[in-house]
Amino acid sequence: MKPRRSAHRAYQRGMTLVIALVFLVVLAFIGAWSVSNNSLQSRMAGNTRNRDVALAAAEAALKYAESTLKTWRLESFDGVGGLLTYNALDPNDAAYWMNSAQWSSYQTLPSGGLNQVISAPKYIVQKMPNTLNDVSGLYDVENYRITARAEGMDATSVVILQSILMYIP
Repeated sequence: MKPRRSAHRAYQRGMTLVIALVFLVVLAFIGAWSVSNNSLQSRMAGNTRNRDVALAAAEAALKYAESTLKTWRLESFDGVGGLLTYNALDPNDAAYWMNSAQWSSYQTLPSGGLNQVISAPKYIVQKMPNTLNDVSGLYDVENYRITARAEGMDATSVVILQSILMYIP
């Protein structure tokens, strides 16, 4: 006696294979998307790290310049060694300071401590016009603008910071 074929099996005719292939294609798309997304997030994290290194280096240059005020304030601000006289005609915007021609004369941090940067951070000190002391009005207040420029782990990340120092002799 032959086994009887069920009516239910007669209608399937390979539908399991088609459904499995559809799931396989969907899973392949999800896998490709997650690999692409992971790669993008990895690049974003690397760029953020690069900018953070540049920011830390620029802050270090700014703090170093501020801490050595008593050394350089008595020197001549003649454009040599990063000591410049303020010129009111020069703009003070990002395009001006990103131009490498503005950094032909500069000072750098002493070596050591910043080994992740591509080059040593630079800074420029500008002697600004003196002002009167608001409290007593008796003596001049010396004003200086310090601009620091630093690159991160490669040249694609540049950070420029400024501070104004007021010194009462």
